[in-house]
Order: sequence, then C-alpha cells, then structure tokens
Amino acid sequence: MLGNPATCESLLSPDFVRAAARSRLRRGRLRALLVNTGTAIALTGLLAIPLFLLGSLLPWTGFPATIWHRFDMLLAGTLRAAACAVLVAVPLGIATAMFTAHFCAPRLRAWIKPALEILEAVPTVVLGLIAAATLAPWLKTHVATVLALIVAVPAVLLAAGFAFGSRVRGEGWLPLWLLPLLIAGAAVGVAIAAHRPSAAIVPASPWNAMLVGLALGLAALPLVFSIAEDALFLVPRVQTQAAFALGATRWQALTSVLLPAAGSGLVAAALLGLSRCLGETMIVLMASGNTPIAGFDPLVGLRSISADLALGMPETAPTSEAYRSLLLAALALLVLTVLLGSIADFVRERLRRRLHADGHA
Repeated sequence: MLGNPATCESLLSPDFVRAAARSRLRRGRLRALLVNTGTAIALTGLLAIPLFLLGSLLPWTGFPATIWHRFDMLLAGTLRAAACAVLVAVPLGIATAMFTAHFCAPRLRAWIKPALEILEAVPTVVLGLIAAATLAPWLKTHVATVLALIVAVPAVLLAAGFAFGSRVRGEGWLPLWLLPLLIAGAAVGVAIAAHRPSAAIVPASPWNAMLVGLALGLAALPLVFSIAEDALFLVPRVQTQAAFALGATRWQALTSVLLPAAGSGLVAAALLGLSRCLGETMIVLMASGNTPIAGFDPLVGLRSISADLALGMPETAPTSEAYRSLLLAALALLVLTVLLGSIADFVRERLRRRLHADGHA
C-alpha cells in the first residue's frame, strides 16, 4: 500500500531533516555529558583517597623508631599472608584455566566456570569463619598431614590418569572421572591422621599464616582463574590448530604454543591475585590470630596492615601519633595494590596488542 504523498514530502522536507539532525545532536551531547560526568566523579573519588591520606600526614614531622618497627612488622605479616595465599591460588587457578581453555569438554566447562564465579560471590567473612572455627583446630595437629596430602594426592591422580584415563582424556571429562578418587584419597588420609595425630610439625598457634593461605587462596582462586582463562582464550585458535596439523599433541601444543603466547596474561593473573590477597581484611582478621610477630615463618600468627587498620582506627584519637601511623600504613597499602594492579593492566594490554598484531600478520 502506497503512503500518503503529502506525508512523504513532509518527511523529506529540509526543515524536518534539520530538526531531526538537531535532535540527534542534542541527544548525543546529553549522553556524552552524562558519560563524562560519571567518569569525572569516579576519577575524583579515586584521586581523593591518596590526597586525603597525604593531607592528613602533612606537615611531616617524622615518626619514632617504635612506629617504624611496628610498620615493618605489619608489612612482613601482610607479605607473609599474601605469599601463602598466592602459593594456593595461582597454581590452582592457572591449572584450572589451562584445563578449561584447552582440554575441557564444553559441557563440563559450562559447569566449572559458573561454579567458580559462585565461589567468588561467597562473602570472605564466611570463609574466615570456617577457617577459624573448623580448620584451625584440626590443622594444629595435622600440618604434616596437609603437606603429605599435597604431595600424595596429585601423584595418585597423575598415576590414575595415565593408567586408566586414556579414553576420557581426549574427551575432556577426565577430572570428573577422577573426582571420586580424589575424595576417597583425601578421606583416607584424613582418617589415618585422625587415629594417629602427627607431632612432627606442630605450629605455635592454630591461627597462623598457613591457615590464612588456605582460606585466602580459596577466595583469590576465582579471580586468578578468570584472568588466566581470558588470557588463554585471547590466543588465536589458528596457532594451536597449526600445532595440531604439524603432529603435536594437546599437551605439546599447550606448552609450546599456548602458554608462551599467553605468558603475559598469566603473569597479570598472578599479580592481580597477589593484589587481591594484599588487601583482604576479614579472612586475615579471623584466621591469623592477630599476633604481632615479625618474620616469615608460616606456622606462627601474624597481623597484617588491613587487619591493623580495621582494629586500630576506631579506637585511635585523630590527633595522636598512632592515628598518623595508621594513615601511613593505609597509604603504603594503597600504593602497593595500585602499583601491582597497574603493572598487571600494562601486562594484559601488552598481551592484547601483541596477539592482535599476530592475528593481522
């Protein structure tokens, strides 16, 4: 059905076209104004934090030696807790990312990724409560059991995978088939240890850096996994397909092509995981014992910068030296986490540019 000629003529008139162009221009300017305003507010808020801390520390009058000694102790405790957590989160996160990106069956990956995202949504206070109330009493007499399980369980799983997993290994379902063996092996090890408590390694306190590392590493695992998996998926598939065409196995393609190409992204995942662990408060506050002990022994308690801020700030007078020392600790923690995050973003962006250039080469 033909339209009304008068209507078509009015729509094509110069006045209507100019009015529509002005309306689109106004809407575009309004959207740009909203976006720029939101960005300016966010940047102002981010800049206000270090400016507030620096302004509160001025004029600089120095601190007594006892304050610097306490700051060194807090920094050592923060680094000890973060190191123990990274030793848990980074190997497990990167290994899981390698499996889901290169070996996993699509249906199994559809379950693994949402499960880890749900784990990331669990409040850290819940993980800290479980670690402090359940794991800490058991760990006090079973540190040797944990170390033995760390060595024995992967060895048993590797042996079972090579012996019986040849059919399901290529289909990407091997971890699901080995899950009952993993649970059974861990249960047998725990049951044996329950009847024979090991006194070979006895921690000074049930709340220590090792406990913090287990709980905090579990909390940081989803972040490391997500960044590492994105880095592996950024590698063009034509590179691994070319390796397969040349006769490489999946493992050879992973180690010779995929991991070197995604190495920068994996480093960024480790750095962001470290930054996440440095800034955690609740798990460290509940599972560390909050004992101001210097050194790097993982079997003794600690106090981190974030935990000291949470405990000390409400009870400190705003004009005291203790208050200024807490502000200095907060500024140091902010600078450390921002620096690690900036390095990680730079490394990730470098990976994207390199892979983009390789894809157009």
